[in-house]
Amino acid sequence: MVLLHVKKTEELQFLYETTVSSSVDDTVKELVDIWNMQIQIRRLIDSMEDLAKYGPAKKPDKQCIDTYQTDDHGNLINDKIQRGPYYCMDPTGRRTGEAPEPKLAEIINREISKARQVVNAKAQVEKKQVVTKQFFQETLDSLRGAVMIAFPEGLPEWDDVGYILKGEWEIDGRTMEAFDDKAELWWAGKQMEQGQDKKLSDYLGKNDKTKIVCKLQKPGGGAPQREPAIDERTQKEMMAFYHKKQEELKKLEEDDEDNHLGSVWADPRQLKQHLQGTDAVRWK
Repeated sequence: MVLLHVKKTEELQFLYETTVSSSVDDTVKELVDIWNMQIQIRRLIDSMEDLAKYGPAKKPDKQCIDTYQTDDHGNLINDKIQRGPYYCMDPTGRRTGEAPEPKLAEIINREISKARQVVNAKAQVEKKQVVTKQFFQETLDSLRGAVMIAFPEGLPEWDDVGYILKGEWEIDGRTMEAFDDKAELWWAGKQMEQGQDKKLSDYLGKNDKTKIVCKLQKPGGGAPQREPAIDERTQKEMMAFYHKKQEELKKLEEDDEDNHLGSVWADPRQLKQHLQGTDAVRWK
């Protein structure tokens, strides 16, 4: 089996197995789906954490930190809002604050914890864990099940958790890395052309035991940057080491004193006295 290491950063990468006889079109579609599911789960984790802590989302036109009720026309109602037993005010004002009971919140948080391990891309690659659409789909189903248990009546139609579970979410800083069906697959500075009935063997040869590092790219983006020779962690360690050395050299340059001349090891007669056995003799 050909092993494709699809990578953009340490946090966004995965391993995928296929054959050299697979078509480029089918492979790219599968890789894009897996890539987007990985991002979908990450985005869902963020929203479900808020759901477990602050409850369902408010209507978009009522998202504010409020204390008093208003009617559908925005008129103030004198009575304060009646809070539930597990109320926890959302500091952003986006959610109602009516959190589920602790046992149900724990179910959500437990599935979130499992999902974090699934989308820990660096750890999965280090373990040589090959992923598939089914691999991520099972995690999505588990998260969906946790939401249904905690909120059997369903979530409001404007709650982003529901949108994300359907695969619909707004593009923001957390999801801008997602790809559409026009994404390109690049390897060794060359694009694997789509729409021409080409197979992976046209680029990789017929050896089914090949491993490559490839990248998905948005259309028109050109060739992606080359993989750095060292990883980010090693680079930081090297920079810290050289910075420490520079500081030590700077201190040596600033230290012009000759206090060391009074040390025993700096006495030119020390070796002779040691050989003669007179180094311990003290003259008055």
